[in-house]
This record gives sequence, C-alpha cells and structure tokens, in this order.
Amino acid sequence: MRNSKVFSPFRIGRMTVKNRIECAPYGNALFRMDGAADNKQMMHFRNLVQGGVGMVTIGSANCNLDYGAAPVPYMHNPFLLSSYKNMVELAHQYDVKIGWELIGAKEMFIPAEVMVNTYTKEDIHNYQKGIIDGAVNAMSIGSDYVMIHGGHGVVPAAFYRESTNKRNDEYGGSFENRTRIIREILQEIREKVGDKLAIEYRISGEEMQEGGLTLEDQIEFAKSIEEYVDLFNISRGVLENTEDLPFVFPTVYDKKKINVDNAAKFKEALNTPISVVGGNNMFVAEEIIDEDKADMVAMVRPLIADPACVDKFRCGMEDEIRPCIRCNNCINQTHGKLHDLRCTVNPLIGREEYFGRMDRRAVAKKVMIIGGGPAGLEAARTASLRGHNVILVEKSDKLGGNFIRAAREDFKADLRKYLDWSIRTVSDKGNIEIRMNTEADEELIKKENPDVLIIAVGSNPIIPNFTATGTSKVQWVGDATNESLGENVVVAGGGFTGLEAAYAYSRAGKKVTVVDMIPESMLGNGASLMNSTSLLQKLNANNVKFICESRVLDVTEEGIKISNAEGESTILCDNVVLSFGQRKNTEVVDKLKDIVPKTYVIGDCSNVGGTLWQAVRSGFEMAFEIE
Repeated sequence: MRNSKVFSPFRIGRMTVKNRIECAPYGNALFRMDGAADNKQMMHFRNLVQGGVGMVTIGSANCNLDYGAAPVPYMHNPFLLSSYKNMVELAHQYDVKIGWELIGAKEMFIPAEVMVNTYTKEDIHNYQKGIIDGAVNAMSIGSDYVMIHGGHGVVPAAFYRESTNKRNDEYGGSFENRTRIIREILQEIREKVGDKLAIEYRISGEEMQEGGLTLEDQIEFAKSIEEYVDLFNISRGVLENTEDLPFVFPTVYDKKKINVDNAAKFKEALNTPISVVGGNNMFVAEEIIDEDKADMVAMVRPLIADPACVDKFRCGMEDEIRPCIRCNNCINQTHGKLHDLRCTVNPLIGREEYFGRMDRRAVAKKVMIIGGGPAGLEAARTASLRGHNVILVEKSDKLGGNFIRAAREDFKADLRKYLDWSIRTVSDKGNIEIRMNTEADEELIKKENPDVLIIAVGSNPIIPNFTATGTSKVQWVGDATNESLGENVVVAGGGFTGLEAAYAYSRAGKKVTVVDMIPESMLGNGASLMNSTSLLQKLNANNVKFICESRVLDVTEEGIKISNAEGESTILCDNVVLSFGQRKNTEVVDKLKDIVPKTYVIGDCSNVGGTLWQAVRSGFEMAFEIE
C-alpha cells in the first residue's frame, strides 16, 4: 500500500473524508429527461464510487423553479428525491461522501450582463429559493454536502463583477450590495441545515479577461463569505467566453496543475480548507498535497478514464491506471452535443447499463486479431479479460500502428502514456500471444483455425501524385520531422492532424503556412471545442499563417501551387507536408474477411474508424460480444 498523505482522512465541516481526492462535478447526461436517476445513471455511479474516491460532487443539479426538461438532477423537485437517495445510499456503502453542485441552469444560457441588469427582484428571489430548497432537499436524503457554484462567471460572480453589474438597487453598487445575492443564500442555507450539511463553494481564482475578477478580488470575496463555507473549490476562467474554455477544461496542449498556485494563495489567506481543480491526476495530486498547496485535490477526467485510479494508486498499481489523454471528448459529448457521456480511452463509460461487468466467459474461444494498433490492442485486452485465448498478429516490429506517429510530439505526453499503457496491459496478459513481424495471410489463419477472426489493419495515407511526389520536397505528415524539414514549411490539409503538425513545426521556430479548402472558421472542427480553441490560440501565437478556401493543384520543386477565388498562385517553400487524411485498408480486409465464419472488422479499416475514440470503441464492442 502507498504511504501517502493523499490517503489520510480529512475533516470538512463535521464530515470526515477518507482521503484527499474529490470527484469534481460533471454533467454526464445519464439522468432521465425528467431528472430521475434510473439504472443508466446508477450503473455509472456505482463504477465511480467503488473505485476509491473520497467525495463525489454530482454535477449540474438544476435548481431553477421554472426550467424544463434536461438529463440532469432537479434538486428543488421533492418528487425526484427518492431516486437521488438511491445514489446517496450507494455512495455511503463505499464510504464515499456525496454532494450536489447546485446551479441555476437557466442563468447559464443568458449573457451575464443581460441577466444581472434585467433580473427583477422576483427573478433574484426565485433563483435564491431554488438553490436554498436544493440544499435542504439534499440534506433530507442524507447527503453530506452541497457545492454552491459561484465560479466560471455564473450568477454570484456575474453580480459581484463591477464590469457587468450596473444595478442601482440593493444588489448593485457597493461591494456589500454586489455580493448580497450569494450571502443571502448562504445565510439562509446555514439557518436551515446548521452543520448537518457541509457547504463547498466553487470560485474562479481569476477570470482571465479584461474587466474580469482578479485573484485579489476573489480572495477578498472569499473572506467575506468564509464564515458560511466549509471548503473552497478553486477553478479558473469564465464559461461564457470561448477563449477561456482551455482554462476551465485544460487540454493536452496545456499544463497540468493550472490552478495550484492560486489555490496556495487562497490557502494562505483563509482559514477554510481548499480544494483545487484543473489538469490534475493522481500523480500530481500527491505532489499538491505533499507541498501543502491545497487540502483536497479535485478531478474528473482521470476518474472517467479509469474510475478505479484512486484505489490502483493507493495499492501501488499505478502502472495499471488507464491514462486520460485530455482530449475533452467527454465534455464535448455532454456539454457540446447534449449526448450521453463517452470517453475516448474507456469505451465502457456511459454504457455501463448495457455492457454491465467485465465477466469472464464460461467457454473460452480462440481469437485471432490481425493488427496491433489501438483498435487491435483494445480488442485483445477485452477478449483476454473475458477469458478468451488471443493471438495478436502485427506485421511490424512495434505495437501501436499509426498512433505511434500521432503521439510522438513533445506536447503529446498524455497520448504516449496512453499508448504505453495499452501496449503494457496487453503484453503482460498470459492468455495473449503476440507475434511481431508477422504478415497475416490465408495460410496462417487456416493453420491457427481461430473461432473468431478480428481484422484491425488500419488505414493508409492519402498521397496524391504531384510533380514533386517521391522527392524530399513532399513529405507525408506521418514521416515529416523537424529535422527532415527546411525553415519554410507549408502544411497541405487543415484537419486536426495537420494543425497539430503545424504547431509542432512552429514550436521548432519554422515559418509555417496551412492550406485547406475549408473556410478558416471551420479549422479544428471535429475535435472538442476546448481543444480546437486551445490549439488555434497557440497557432496564432506562433504566427502560423492560414490560407483557406484554396485547392492544392500541384507541388513542384519551387513550391505549392494553389487555386482560390483570387486565381492561381504558387507559395514558395522548402517543403510541403501532406495531411490529406487516411484511406481504409480495404485491400487486406477483402483478402481475409471470408476465411473464418465469425470475422469482424474494427478500427480505421472499418466503417466506424477514423479517430482513436472510434477505434477503441469498435475494438471493445466486437471483443465484448464474442460468445
């Protein structure tokens, strides 16, 4: 067992948490549209609380008295409380403290300045009543705490911020008036619940924009409400501003522990315990607690990628933790698309009700998997966990497929950790035989005579035949490196692979231009808004030039010839890097698909491939269903 302060109990209000790890609030869209927690939510929640986390905050608990249907909890509705009590009982079964993030969902969709300055006193009192009722209801079902959401520019912050609050009544003007809306809420909650319910308060340590609340503003505000609060949760940024999203949801391109320094300043200024969120995982949590920069460490995405990461870390099995790659697919699905929660690297998440537990099959089958990329690795791991005997065949001398190239840049450390984990957890399984440098053909398949054949041979790059194709002038993005390129580089193709390559070259000091047929406003589409925003911000900061709505005609030794509304022109450059996407490897699939009756095609060579998420998902699903 790991001897670490992160696993020491900690007292918050009158509740004692078994360790210093908090699951921060997240909307998972797994509740029913009427707000009830049915089996879909309960199965997901069970996986979370049995994984060792100390406290769990249920996100997006709407408290508007008049706001309609959405797949979130409605804490002001007494008729839904019995389903939420089931969650409380389940959490307590695993010695996990459970709380609810109380918000006004309606207000999150109204521009802050409009809402603050147009709300009548009746609107304000209805908002306050909903939050207060939500807290009282939370106490009535045995919850341990509530989180009042005052960060990310929502109601309390919007009223407190002088640049948005232009009211001239008792809710505007002076510091006391601008903070009145939340002080009245906290005072009444305390009157109604006493110390039976701990109160956590989420606050943006700083808002990162002109006219926004500064660190000094927020510490002053925290001091003014400290008597009512048992735990401050330190975040950053404002949800209303797209440019702030990478601060609220740090991406693979951003640093970890982004709020820790601010948290340490809150901790120095206050007597109340501090929790910090923002780019954390179990490895940095230990550092944060050991350095006494916060009392609790909050995280979500690592707990989605691997709900058991806390127990694995505690038991010294950190190598088994499935790493989060900070792609923000989870948030993009739920917040961006209002779809059920999904995770790129954990295909079970959000679908626990359908797939249930990873039970071993009574009758083991012989499964041959051709291709050792992410899809083949996931299929091998899943089939192995189900008790089947697996032969994994890879034609090269390395496992990982095209993902090896995708993860090679220095800012892709999270992706490399995932790939290393995926290879490691397949390589150490006794019922998986790995055959490297082996070309799968009909003779081999018939010799092994598997019960199930899974084809995961990936895809091949699209490389048009230009004048300079085959010379060093033209390089495929998967082969091009900073060392192989000159100082003036054009990337042909503005998809995410091309943009990431452009970022890598610009970081090396090269002059980079990106050419694509799509409008510039569509660059980065297909990834999460948080990640595309962060990447485009960094490309602009590095002076990468975009030439959009332009078609590539040819590449010559002189440069790249393009056509657009202004006519034809040639961009002089040292090298052109092609990033035109991939084409399914149908040739190999067609040769092998009719040899074994039960044959499945997964990953990039299938109809559901094209991204890591789809590759992992398809590998998991096909292997899980083997009977």
